[in-house]
Amino acid sequence: MPNLIRSTLGIAFLCSAPLHAWPLQSAAQSPDELPLQRASERGTITAVTLYPDRAAVTRTVRIDLKQGLWALRIADLPRSVLPSSLQAKVVPSAGGVPKLLGVEFESAARVDFASSPEGAALAEKVRGLKRDLERLGQERALLERHGALVDAIGVRPTAAEGTGAVEPIDLAAAERQLAAVRAEKERILGDARRMDERKESLGRELTVAEQQLATRGGADRTERAALVMLAVPQSCAAEVSLTYLVRDASWGPSYAVRSSADRSSVAVEYDAMVLQRTGEDWKDVRLSLSTAEPTRASSPPPVEPWFVDVFVPPPPIAGRAGGFTAEVAPSAAPMAVADAAPGAPAEKADVNEMAKSLEALAAGAAVNAGGVAVTFELPRPVTLPSEASRRQRTRIGRFEPTAKFAYVAAPVVSESVFLRGTLTNTSPFQLLPGSAQVFMGGEFIGETELPPVAPNGEFRAYFGPDRAVRARREVVSRMTGSSGLFGGSTVTTWNDRITIDNGTGRAIDVEVYDRRPASRNERIESRLASTAPALSADKAYVETRMPQGILRWDLKVPATARDANAMKVEWTVELVRPNGLQTTPVPD
Repeated sequence: MPNLIRSTLGIAFLCSAPLHAWPLQSAAQSPDELPLQRASERGTITAVTLYPDRAAVTRTVRIDLKQGLWALRIADLPRSVLPSSLQAKVVPSAGGVPKLLGVEFESAARVDFASSPEGAALAEKVRGLKRDLERLGQERALLERHGALVDAIGVRPTAAEGTGAVEPIDLAAAERQLAAVRAEKERILGDARRMDERKESLGRELTVAEQQLATRGGADRTERAALVMLAVPQSCAAEVSLTYLVRDASWGPSYAVRSSADRSSVAVEYDAMVLQRTGEDWKDVRLSLSTAEPTRASSPPPVEPWFVDVFVPPPPIAGRAGGFTAEVAPSAAPMAVADAAPGAPAEKADVNEMAKSLEALAAGAAVNAGGVAVTFELPRPVTLPSEASRRQRTRIGRFEPTAKFAYVAAPVVSESVFLRGTLTNTSPFQLLPGSAQVFMGGEFIGETELPPVAPNGEFRAYFGPDRAVRARREVVSRMTGSSGLFGGSTVTTWNDRITIDNGTGRAIDVEVYDRRPASRNERIESRLASTAPALSADKAYVETRMPQGILRWDLKVPATARDANAMKVEWTVELVRPNGLQTTPVPD
């Protein structure tokens, strides 16, 4: 321990006032001669920051510190704690200002639980509960036999002596006897109910005790603790906070998009699905959800040199059947060789990873695939027990986005017409990518994937098919003939039609999709000869989907477009190729 004191005091000399300037017991005492005072506390978990693949847990200890050197031991750290991530902070609440000298991690073999007083008491409790259940079963069996005896008692007529005649039944006596039997049966039933309730209660208590005994008896045999070294110039009360990273904890977003049946309002519920199996319960903690990745560096990795040389094939692999040899292809990614420097110890890589983790914890933001990191501070205390079998849901927020509704029809693949909402994120939250459940008027429609959406950004959600709107496609005609000088080319002409029937009773916007053949050979020409109405002028569509042969119309379908007055889209496609040239099949 003197070596530990000497090293931690060295830290104090670098970051605080000289030790001889503090009013300790004697100014003549050297650091090695100062008495070390010890305290051991478990602390209370007060705050948790959840990351996508781990958590930063903060424990707080409130303690009265007398003047001198202190070693505060914060015990029972979980198995998944990352030792290099320990950080401590001291906040004085009354009196002087303690100085933090350092934080050390220690581990030791734990006393076998079965041999400990607590383990022996728990084992005796299990045995006692089993004895109580056995005695209760015996009493219940006796009660059942007594009930059978009472049932056998009845009112029996008695014969007069020497006459052979039957005396009249004493009705008053019989009534008293029946009343006594009834009262005894009610008592027996009441005792039976109480015994059954007692048996159920003892069974539950035994199950809990056996689970505790199995869990604690099979628990980790290593005890982990943090040793916080403090120098206290003046006696005071202080609050010591220890923060550490743990694995076995993560979170991901989950959404519910709810639209009213008349589409007058849309609400988005933003939840976090938390996986918490660290082995310690988080009770009434301040919970923050962060998108940062503390295991990733906050600065870009260096660019390694890329060397090129003459390729020398490896020698053939001996022993192949039939005399065949195998060759190893040259590496497609020579940089990967430079990344794995020969002789680099795994321990050094772990230390570097933890150093980067600590830097990321202190950084304001880190860049990941979803953009700048975001932290959600939940406005309420949250309780999340360690639960290995399921994810737990907690609410981040709820907001009502602005919504624009339109229909999407692609009758070439489906006659259903789907309702789509284009929603604007009116919340201050960054919406992370995740799954969303979609509801329309309280009815579950299905699930969809939500992309990352910044505040004021737009995203789309589909609310299923609307049976009031129909889209039907038909091939009006298909003809194949010759064209060109002397009939040197073969032309196939399609005349197609789509009919949109609007039964909603109001004007609607509909995006209609179809396709034409797209040529991949310069000898084959595919062209849209005519269309009514014109194709969409949407910039993204014109630049990306139109060259692929996808047809799109942006229609405003009036409420009167019903039956014979339904809106029609008509177009003509021509496919031209040299005579005798066989093409791949082209569907209608």
